[in-house]
Amino acid sequence: MNDSEKVTSQSYHFERYVWLLTTVWTIIITASLIWNVIQAQQNILKVARIQAQTAFEKDVIYRRWNAEHGGVYAPVTEKVQPNPYLINIPERDITTPLGKSLTLINPAYMTRQVHELAKREYGVLGHITSLNPIRPENAPDPWEITALQAFERGQIEISSIERMDDEEYMRLMRPLITEEGCLKCHAAQGYQEGDIRGGISVSIPMAPLWAVARAQVTSLAIGHVLLWAVGLGGIVLGTRQLRWSERERNQTEAKREALIAELENKNTELERFTYTVSHDLKSPLITISGFLGMLEQDTIAGDSRRIKDDIKYIRDGTKKMKRRLDDLLELSRIGRLVNPPQEVPLSKLAHEVADLVAGQIARQRVRVNISPNLPVVYGDPSQLREVLQNLVDNAVKYMGDQPEPRLEIGVRQDGAETVFYVQDNGIGIDPRYRDKVFGLFETLDRQTGNTGVGLAIVKQIIEVHGGRIWVESEGVGQGSAFCFTLPDNRET
Repeated sequence: MNDSEKVTSQSYHFERYVWLLTTVWTIIITASLIWNVIQAQQNILKVARIQAQTAFEKDVIYRRWNAEHGGVYAPVTEKVQPNPYLINIPERDITTPLGKSLTLINPAYMTRQVHELAKREYGVLGHITSLNPIRPENAPDPWEITALQAFERGQIEISSIERMDDEEYMRLMRPLITEEGCLKCHAAQGYQEGDIRGGISVSIPMAPLWAVARAQVTSLAIGHVLLWAVGLGGIVLGTRQLRWSERERNQTEAKREALIAELENKNTELERFTYTVSHDLKSPLITISGFLGMLEQDTIAGDSRRIKDDIKYIRDGTKKMKRRLDDLLELSRIGRLVNPPQEVPLSKLAHEVADLVAGQIARQRVRVNISPNLPVVYGDPSQLREVLQNLVDNAVKYMGDQPEPRLEIGVRQDGAETVFYVQDNGIGIDPRYRDKVFGLFETLDRQTGNTGVGLAIVKQIIEVHGGRIWVESEGVGQGSAFCFTLPDNRET
């Protein structure tokens, strides 16, 4: 898998993880909101049930107090009239010494009046009822009948949400147990102490409680939305951090792989360099050694002419070795950019190089064309001058017998890449040797006396600047173009 495919795959996986995390987080928040809404509703129902239970217990408490005192007397008013169902009680109605008329208020009568007051003041409905009521108005409705029948089966409380008069109520009902104080009014019905003689139903209006619930649900919804947004922001930030970390890791991995590849290339180059050096330096040493032997023999023989020739060959061999050692020293120093990159006007540099080799150009009658479009580049001026000088010198040397030799230093745009070139119409290069020409001690023509290090130096300089170099040629006799790139290395 190449780097592009790797990045695309990682991006796809990251997008999947983001969508997965977002989906899971949304499900969690939604589930939490639903659970909290349900809990809020359940709590409201609990509150309504507790209110109903409290209202029932209050009814029981004041009824018990009334029963324990055998009833209480209240002044006869428009709202408090003598209870016709207590007509059989001898002291239902009494008169105070001051002549004020009082009537007996038994627990049931008092409960009805309290229920009317609660309905008027708070909207809470209360109803004392029985399957065998003394008072017709106390007859149970269908829901109360079901509850009373359940009491007879042993249940002690019935509650549910019911609609009455187009409004929702929490209805709760518990049984009334006959106590000793109750027999004063209900003994005639055949009740005995401990019997279930009916029940009290309490109905709490739900509208105010549902309003509270809606406010709670709104707060829960806002809180969960904010929490979801914060979580989503965390997912996005976390994903960005992971992307950044992964990008850093990939870059580090790419650098590591590049360093490994570079190291392998260096090792390969070193092996090739070692072999080449040993081979090419061995040749002049063999020459020197051979002619030293011949010099010894010629000296013994006293042949002065041959002695001079032997010395000449020995001297040529040492010069050849010296040139190659100098070239090796030159090549070894080009391992990195010694000076910080700076602006280099390539057009000006090209004219300077043309002036440096002007004598050789004139002798070969080469017509030189330098493109006016050469841009400003960034790098080491002295090393870039050496690149152009070597390429121009190489082109002039291998111009051959062209009747109209031409050389061009130019630039072209190859897609997004800027390509510089030194082109000639000289002897050209066999396609088989296009890559070989940049090798150490490689030369196209041994007769020129060239050591074959110049193009190796050029290649080294271009690569140190982060570029690449190659040769274009249709073949022998078709001329050639040495092309190279120079990335923007102003921050190198």
